[in-house]
Amino acid sequence: MENQFQVLETWTFEILEAIKKDIKQEHMDAHLEFYRKYFGNRPKKGLTTTEIFSAYAKELSEGNEEFSAWIVNRWVFKNGELYEHFVNQLSSINPDFASIETLNLEESQRVLEGAEESFGAIPVFLFSLLNGVVFPKTVLMDLEKKAEIARQARDSQVEQTQEQQSFEKVIASQQREITRLEAKLLGVQKKYTRDTEALKKHVKALQKQQ
Repeated sequence: MENQFQVLETWTFEILEAIKKDIKQEHMDAHLEFYRKYFGNRPKKGLTTTEIFSAYAKELSEGNEEFSAWIVNRWVFKNGELYEHFVNQLSSINPDFASIETLNLEESQRVLEGAEESFGAIPVFLFSLLNGVVFPKTVLMDLEKKAEIARQARDSQVEQTQEQQSFEKVIASQQREITRLEAKLLGVQKKYTRDTEALKKHVKALQKQQ
């Protein structure tokens, strides 16, 4: 059986991100041998997400079937509505959808109808690969292409948002500095006014004494 996580190597972190909380709070604690293999006696709270995901990615790439089954199951659970969509569409083709050995182009279109619009190109592609949906190779290639385009668009949007937030932080910092300098200048002006008035009074007092 083909290791889907080797095919999805560039998507593994994306898959793990969706179930990150489950991994950290449940799965790692239940697999101490795995934990010691990669992290020794280091406390879990000191591990970065990248370190954790890299360890899982290695296990999955090497064919750890137990880990693979758990991750696929948990990911599908997190995408329950997408699962229902596939079950309903596949059942309309064959009630015993698990026995379907291959789908032709027309059947594939029926299964995928409305999926991308409802759930997004990335989840649809990942679901198809993780669950071994028997689409023709051309359909899988098209799903992958759409997912890549969606990922690039999303990452570009994230980058633009971060740049905008960074720009706004700079503007806010500059505004705070301007406000601080204005307050300082106002304080200097008030002190100058007080000192000038005091000096005038002092001069008048000296003039009266003369």
